[in-house]
Amino acid sequence: KIVRKRRYEGMKRKKVTAVLMAAAMILGTTACGSSDSGQENKKEENTENEKKEDSRENSDKGDSAEITLLMTNDWVDESTDLGGEFTKTIRYYEEEHPGTKITLQGASQQDIKESFQTAALAGGGADIVIMDNSGHAIDLAAMGLLYPLSELATPEDLVSQYQEGPLNSGKFQGEYYSVPWYMDCCGLYYNKERLDELGLSVPTNWEELSGALEKVKEAGYGGIITYQSAYAFYSFFYQNECPVIDTSSETPSVVIDNEQGKEAWDYICGMIENGGLVESFKEATTWDKVYESFANGEATFLLGGDWCASGVDGINPDLDYGITTMVEGKTQATVLGGWTWNINANSKNPELAYDLIQYINSEKGDPILAVQGKISARKDFDYAKALEGKERLKVFTDEFPYTCARPAVINEKAIDELITNAILEVDYGKATAEEALKSLTQKLNENIASNYK
Repeated sequence: KIVRKRRYEGMKRKKVTAVLMAAAMILGTTACGSSDSGQENKKEENTENEKKEDSRENSDKGDSAEITLLMTNDWVDESTDLGGEFTKTIRYYEEEHPGTKITLQGASQQDIKESFQTAALAGGGADIVIMDNSGHAIDLAAMGLLYPLSELATPEDLVSQYQEGPLNSGKFQGEYYSVPWYMDCCGLYYNKERLDELGLSVPTNWEELSGALEKVKEAGYGGIITYQSAYAFYSFFYQNECPVIDTSSETPSVVIDNEQGKEAWDYICGMIENGGLVESFKEATTWDKVYESFANGEATFLLGGDWCASGVDGINPDLDYGITTMVEGKTQATVLGGWTWNINANSKNPELAYDLIQYINSEKGDPILAVQGKISARKDFDYAKALEGKERLKVFTDEFPYTCARPAVINEKAIDELITNAILEVDYGKATAEEALKSLTQKLNENIASNYK
């Protein structure tokens, strides 16, 4: 316990640093703390720890305790099926835990991270917040704003319960900070009627996909559409055993330009230079534009997750299409999507917060995910039951064992933007594959250096 306590106190010190940095940016001034202020911070930290201990004891005795959840708006809107089911599960928990009060707060998907971060830096914020597993938790953990899960569970317990990809999406400097909730991944959608017309089989590897794109182009049709980000393209690097950024050491290392990375980059750029991406990719800054391109016949293939099916069906319910696993390179791999639970470092009831998360993540919370056909990241989740009537989405659960998280680095959003911009440079003909990779590698290294001083 002493080791864990020291690790947590180290994160508290990071939080203090983050607060000071934020204050300096706001005031535009700098200041040096005296030894007296250091003693004052220590007293405040001890007081916080004492309050937590008192609160934990009260919870154990069945006395009143309150937990606040910050969710995206659709989960807390009781007028919808989704919000109604989520709220119902929360009330069940309260009934089973007399004296416990759960307060729900909502924020937009775009604003939830900033909303939580601002409140947490000020010493407040919700006890629990959900986050997209695309690197948001890493940023918050680096600032000391998340409670380390080693205080609440062993790594062995977490690994035994959850799929590796979602669990690793919240792993920072060897410590888990996020509890996976639901997950998805990238698959390959294809226009069945068009492939039949051209006498093409569904591609299963890089060579077959390149060949299919060539035939499709010769026939005057468009190739691939996907969201304008690095999301789907990560899969090709992972299929060639390149993590893009190696996070196995304390300071991440850019490896996108190693032998495996260059091969994956050349493959991606080769598709682009041969017209493999449809023209509307240049404008595909929302998923709606991705759905439209595929549903209306511009694109023959779509790279995206399970959510794309309802989007495509909503535009063209008569489209005859199929979904298969991402093509295979040296190995099978695809990129992770989904959401996680995160506990505020300021929480006075972290044990109760964790217990609530485990409750929602258990079978008692499965009806929530069933409303929209979401798939739990639990290893014991009943996929067959969840996918009844949606059998074509089973392909995504088949991919789960080899689904990989995006690089767990500080400010992954900037990494994504740099990769996306490099792809667009090639797509617009402003740079060759070699030039774009050289520039991208330099910018990625500069980004890592600035975030890991």
